[in-house]
Amino acid sequence: LSHDSSRAVRVEAAWTARAQLDTNSPAAHDLLLSLQQSLDQPTGLHQMGMWHFDRNENAAALDLFRRAVEWDVNSPPFRHTYAIALSTQGRTAEAVAQLEAACRLAPREAEYRYQLGLALNEVGRLSEATSALEEAVKLDAQFGPAWYNLGLAYSAAQDLDRSVEALLRAESCQPNSPRAPYSLATVLARLGRVPEARAAARRALELQPNFTEAAELLRALSRDSTK
Repeated sequence: LSHDSSRAVRVEAAWTARAQLDTNSPAAHDLLLSLQQSLDQPTGLHQMGMWHFDRNENAAALDLFRRAVEWDVNSPPFRHTYAIALSTQGRTAEAVAQLEAACRLAPREAEYRYQLGLALNEVGRLSEATSALEEAVKLDAQFGPAWYNLGLAYSAAQDLDRSVEALLRAESCQPNSPRAPYSLATVLARLGRVPEARAAARRALELQPNFTEAAELLRALSRDSTK
């Protein structure tokens, strides 16, 4: 497709392959020309930022995302993308501010609440992180990663029964992920519910047989049951 006679098709193909695209190639030339023609608009700044971000050119990406937000302060997606980029650079407090603004602008968007919860947890604001994750699963009851992180947040707060409930929901939403049953096993073990903990650890290992931590936990739980 990068050699298609249609320039639009070439540009689309180049955009899809942007992370590894050779900047000296004709396809990259077409794409960059198209992107540069839109830099007088916030959407163009944001898209050029994505070009740099997906190529790990983070300084350039951050500057473009910042300018896009400044030009269109009421765009939740621009603030969300900027926040993700800030987080990857360890600027999590700034990411929190952007995500809080995105949530105010789009209060029904579960993804923004989820990302806010992760960022708040990173800066040590666990109670607020938990609230954000609770809002995320209220908005999208099938949001597996949000249920999983909510389960971890409850566990960190020693609210183990609610942690079990959240991790069971996470496992139901993401049946092919071993993380939820493993984390569930650790919480069940802390509650003394050893048979359930062993069963959860086994489920994690069925999904990922080389899951070292789950195997070690299962061995420890099996040893404890024979004492």
